[in-house]
Amino acid sequence: MIEAAALPTPWQVRFRAGDNEGLADTLKAGVGGTTGMRPHELLEASLATCMTISAWMALAELGAAEAEVSVRVRLEREETATRFHYELLLAPELEAHRPAVLERLACSPVRTTLSKPLSFDPS
Repeated sequence: MIEAAALPTPWQVRFRAGDNEGLADTLKAGVGGTTGMRPHELLEASLATCMTISAWMALAELGAAEAEVSVRVRLEREETATRFHYELLLAPELEAHRPAVLERLACSPVRTTLSKPLSFDPS
């Protein structure tokens, strides 16, 4: 569970999960800041970090535990759909593993979660 609390600086929020915490904020009409990630960037970060871990695990299973791998994610908000565009970045010597890694990304936990219908229920 994540807990988020407003801070004195306009639109700045501290979020926490256990002992880990971070800052998020936004800039609207000249008010706010850029100290932390914007809320939509946190969605991108969630998917990108999960996919990177999934890719790394896949490569480790293929014998490349010291793999150089990363994933870029860009969120596109449209009127009727939300799209996550992602790009798998592999070291050249790992390109032969791309199909297997992409298969793993397709079933990464956060992607699976975001692919299901969502509901929002107040406690």
